[in-house]
Parts: sequence; C-alpha cells; structure tokens
Amino acid sequence: DEKLKSFELPPGELKTIYSFPQKSSILGMIIAGLSALQSCEMDAIPAHVAQNIYLGNPKAVDEQIVRFMANMSSIAAASYCHYMGKQWKPARKDFSYVENFLYMTGHVDETTGKPNPQYVKNFEQLWILIADHEMTCSTAALLHTASSLPDVISCVISALSALYGPLHGGAIEVAYKNIVEIGCVENIPAKIERVKAGKERLYGYGHRVYRVEDPRYVHIKRILDSLKEETAANPMLRVAFEVDRIASTDEYFTKRKLRPNADLFAAFTYQAMGFPCEFILPLSCLSRMQGFMAHWKEAMSGTARIWRPAQIYTGDLNKKI
Repeated sequence: DEKLKSFELPPGELKTIYSFPQKSSILGMIIAGLSALQSCEMDAIPAHVAQNIYLGNPKAVDEQIVRFMANMSSIAAASYCHYMGKQWKPARKDFSYVENFLYMTGHVDETTGKPNPQYVKNFEQLWILIADHEMTCSTAALLHTASSLPDVISCVISALSALYGPLHGGAIEVAYKNIVEIGCVENIPAKIERVKAGKERLYGYGHRVYRVEDPRYVHIKRILDSLKEETAANPMLRVAFEVDRIASTDEYFTKRKLRPNADLFAAFTYQAMGFPCEFILPLSCLSRMQGFMAHWKEAMSGTARIWRPAQIYTGDLNKKI
C-alpha cells in the first residue's frame, strides 16, 4: 500500500534516532532523523544528481510533500517513543494521518488499541489553526534555504533550527515552564506583583508584532475547555487558567494589551491530552509542517532567484591597519 509505505522508516533512520541518549533533545533527534532519511534518498537531492529537480516541476514537488509529511510524522513519533522509553509502532493503513501519529506515539485506548476519537478531532482542529502564521522566523528560514533550490528536507531542517530558539518556537516551552515554576494557585498573586514591579516577566503574554487578541486563541481555548476532566486532574493547568483569568481582567495587562499567545494554549491542550512538556516544541513543529509545505510548493512554482540580502557597512571608514 503506497500510503502505508510513505510512513515507513529505513532501519538506519531508526538506528540514528535511538543512538541518542534517551533524555536528550527530541528536536535534535528529529533533525538527525531527517538527515538520515535524506541520506537514504540521494536521488532526491538536486546537487547530488547535478540538476534541477523541483523548480517548475509540480508533480515532483507534490510527490515529495506527500512522502515528507508521512516521514516527518513517523520520525517525530519514533523520537518521542525513544525519549519516553516506549516501543515505536509502525503506522496502520486503516488510520488517518492524525490517528496514525497518535497510534505511533502509543497514545491509544488500552481496550480498543485505537486513539481517542475526541483527541483525534482536537489535533485536527489544532493543526488547522496553527498550520501557518505569516512570515515567521522559521518560515523565512525555510524560504531562504529553498531559494538555493535544495531538497525539501534541507529546507525543513533550516526551519526547525530557527524554531528551536527561545525567541521563536522555543518561547512556548519557556512560557510553559514559567507557569510550572509558579507551583500552585496560591503563589499566583505574588508572581503577578513581581511582574507589575518589573522584577519578572510573564512569559506567554504579549507579542512583539501585534497588540490585539490572536483570533486563534478563542478556538484553541474552546478546545481546551472541552477537556474538563483532563484539566481538572492537572494542577498545572489550574494555575494556567487562573493566570489567564487575572491577565484578561487586570488593568496592568489589559492597558498594555498583553494578550495570551495562542501557541501557549495549544501547548496546554497537548498537555491535557497526555503529552509531556518536553514534546511541546516538536508538536508545535509538526503543526506547522503543512504550512511549510505550502510555502515550499509556492517557492518552487516561481523563478530561480536566490535570497542574498544586501549588507550596509556601519563601521569605521578609512581605518589604518
């Protein structure tokens, strides 16, 4: 079955992922897994075959996108399983894309062996909402690399490296851990006062680009609110909800338009469905993949023009050495 074949991982790729220390960076495992996959498909690398493969060739682009999306899901799931000390299970041909991801990570009902249908729906909605978010740092990194016309894996590795930074995708993990550090609801007033005094920051609130409520937040919060049983059993989420209640009503935050980051609440939703903090960033990366692929497809439909930004020298002139 062609669909199932796309999810398969070569033995060398799994060996690469499992060669990492178990509790090392999951994103590092994913990037290494992608590099191993790239090495198994040398004919898909334009420089290796010494010719253009993808620019102006939509059929080749679409084939790569379908194959890559399946491979990326399998690589992320295998990396997660290695980190958690679980056995990675290959995809099933009777499952959808999201169902297979949850199945491969071992997030299934013990009685049925199938993913929770509600969780599948939640993931589908989240990954639609977070698929693209204009010209982010990682999207620009992907397109910058794509302008030199390499394969799609090279482009995505550039994007993932950009996402890892604490000023971009890594910021969500920082914000999440900041909420965890508060500890309990009783500690929130003191935290808020330290923020107001300028002694600390409330990570996950405010954005360097926009000052209005992220429209995605409303829908993501609705998904999270539907997980009442899961959130009620999680002390950290009770802290997050109380922080959000204060931040949405307190004049200090409302006057400064410090709105919640939609990706932070997506992280809370993943956590409510059983995924640990360490997998938040990889999940965020996965949610952006279909958007990345759309950008790459568009880039390959244009003309060959490498991105080479100009530089303006601002140092001393006529300096004697």
